[in-house]
Amino acid sequence: MLRPSSLYRSDSRREPTIEASANNIHKDSIDCGISVLKCCNTPRCQKLANKKTFMIVLGICAILQGAIESYFRISAKKAAMIHNYDPRIVDWLLVASGIFQGTFAIIVAHWGNRLHRTAWLGGLFMLQSILCIIVIIPTIVNNTAENNTIDAIENSVLCIRFASGALQLDNSHGFTTLILLFVLQFGIALGMIAFYTLGFSYLDDNLHEHESPAFLAGALAAKFWGYQFGTLISFLVGLTSLGWFAGWIFLSPILFAIGFIAVLFPKRLLSTVVRQAANSILERATNSSHASLADTKFMADIDFFPTIIRLFTNKILILNILAAVFIQTAFINFSRHETNYLQSRFFLPTTETDGIHREWTSQLITSLLKPPVVALAILVTGFGIAKINPRPRKLVIWNITAASLVAAFFITSIFIECENTTIAGSQRGKILMPLCAQSCFCSSNVPFMPVCPENGVQTYYSPCYAGCGAEIFINNVRMFGNCSCGVDVQMPMTNLMATEGACGMEECQPFWISYQVFSVIIAGLIASTLIGKLIITLRAVLPQDKATAIGVELFALGLIIFIPGKIAYRLIANNFCQYAAPDQFLCFLHESPDYGDWLNIVTASLIGIGVIFEVFLLFSVGDLPLYGDEPEDVYRPIEMENIRRDDNENVTSNTALLSNNNNNNGNESMPIQNVNNGVTYAQILRSNQNPNQTLTSDNNSEQFDFRLQTPSQTRPQMLIHGEGITSGRSSVSSGYIDLTQNMNQRTQRPVARPTSPETSF
Repeated sequence: MLRPSSLYRSDSRREPTIEASANNIHKDSIDCGISVLKCCNTPRCQKLANKKTFMIVLGICAILQGAIESYFRISAKKAAMIHNYDPRIVDWLLVASGIFQGTFAIIVAHWGNRLHRTAWLGGLFMLQSILCIIVIIPTIVNNTAENNTIDAIENSVLCIRFASGALQLDNSHGFTTLILLFVLQFGIALGMIAFYTLGFSYLDDNLHEHESPAFLAGALAAKFWGYQFGTLISFLVGLTSLGWFAGWIFLSPILFAIGFIAVLFPKRLLSTVVRQAANSILERATNSSHASLADTKFMADIDFFPTIIRLFTNKILILNILAAVFIQTAFINFSRHETNYLQSRFFLPTTETDGIHREWTSQLITSLLKPPVVALAILVTGFGIAKINPRPRKLVIWNITAASLVAAFFITSIFIECENTTIAGSQRGKILMPLCAQSCFCSSNVPFMPVCPENGVQTYYSPCYAGCGAEIFINNVRMFGNCSCGVDVQMPMTNLMATEGACGMEECQPFWISYQVFSVIIAGLIASTLIGKLIITLRAVLPQDKATAIGVELFALGLIIFIPGKIAYRLIANNFCQYAAPDQFLCFLHESPDYGDWLNIVTASLIGIGVIFEVFLLFSVGDLPLYGDEPEDVYRPIEMENIRRDDNENVTSNTALLSNNNNNNGNESMPIQNVNNGVTYAQILRSNQNPNQTLTSDNNSEQFDFRLQTPSQTRPQMLIHGEGITSGRSSVSSGYIDLTQNMNQRTQRPVARPTSPETSF
């Protein structure tokens, strides 16, 4: 019986050195994404490429991606106001990135993963930054004194007795700007695809499986913090005299610089190559990969269509995606209509046309607390999963519990409404001009701004609809004077006062506050399920398919959420529109309480369907291995062969990594054993009769030759002969391999995970 200590000399006082011939390591494995930059392949540069550095770069990219999404939403609305775009086109513009994301996710993920993940990751970020600058060129070029406004009109909320001329703005570059905004949405979609598919899969491949949830949670949480950053930029831009485009001038160069840094990372981190080298020694020492291998064992096809078929026939993956699709369709589309919902339910004023200034102050609790709470929920669950390592069934049970609580919230919201929900002038679900304000000329594009006349019980749509001709402030309270409407909408009066806000707003305030608090809580509950579902997606497929599997999920989410899901919610909104601008096809107020009731019912139903798929997943996920490492009590000593050779004889390994997997039907255990990482799986194309046959995959062979020796007076080192790469233990934290952690073979047990050959060597 050969114990781990047998690998060392009995008189050795220091750890061993691992030596590998660099001539047998394909240089593409540690090549950076820019081959012309020879300096990035030097030992000093390669030692900087570690998991912590990549995590920092990916985290900054995540913050920028979130900021860009948030700032685009606000700046696009401002540009639409300036250029008078059709609101229906703007509505599709705001979701165009999601549609583009669903359309191109699988293609970008598959080919980016096969070629060079970090090169595609950084390259798409740089392309996105260039588009951020291109979109503002027409506005800057045409932003001259001759092209500004000539005949202005005041779109006042007050009652006026005459109509002024229409606003005419030189809009020669408006159509070009609109096209470029769609192009920018395409670039944003590519950046998000790269972040989720290539960034997450690269991060997971270069980590131990048990620590992956914490790192993934950090990257995803950073994206939600980025939403706040984008809102802050919008607020600061609004305080200046610059236009809606100013934020892109700030965001673009930062994104380009971070994208360039991402390109410099190699295909695989140096620490990953070192771990695979150590695993090769163990394989040769134990001869574990020779047993029960038939001549007909072939690795999975890496071509596009076989990969797609393999993923779409993976029951665990499809159930996990379907559950996410229904839950996210409900939650995201409800969030997009939440402003209209709050107007209809609690008579809150519209902030849609206030552009940049009001975005920061509107709905204070939701805007300021929701993104940090979501980010915190993701971090807590990610670090909790990494620390506790719950079984996949427990993760699914929590997902079911969280989604059920969210569905219960929407069902309960059906019964939460204010008592006084009558708008003066309402007839057959529409709002008409009251007789008491017939002498007023009211713009049809004025958003919902409810007022309550003195001693009144009916809320008026706006000060103009109440016949108010003056605006005054008393003790910092906004009020309107010279109103002609009071208790009776049929009888004009004079010199009445009206206060801002709906009638009976004080009694409705507790319901509004409660809703805001619970909306933040349910956002945190939904966020707490994201990391668990992501880990199940990554572990349910072959490691070579991780990026494409995330791409399939983005494909389903993008096309279903933003096409049929969006259309369904839009039909509900149009059906219950109470006041619409006839010249802009924009609804400013929806019927209460029917509109809110239907939104709650549809949202709860979709989440309920998602819960049903989660239940199916609960019975299908089984004991899917999620974390790689098993408890120490499942380790057992194994027979090992003596690997002593002559000093000039190399030990040749045919696999880069040993991992735990089973065959396609999940009944027989394959003779590939787990080790202390989840980076890749071995490609094994050997027969029992020729155990020393060389592994080849697409002419991209990966052979490691090792000699185990004891250093004399130096610190533990990893030496790669032929390249002169030396990574000391103090320089590369993961360069030192504790062989004693990998010397024991795990007890084999049937698992739900499919066989997983690695094809990225």
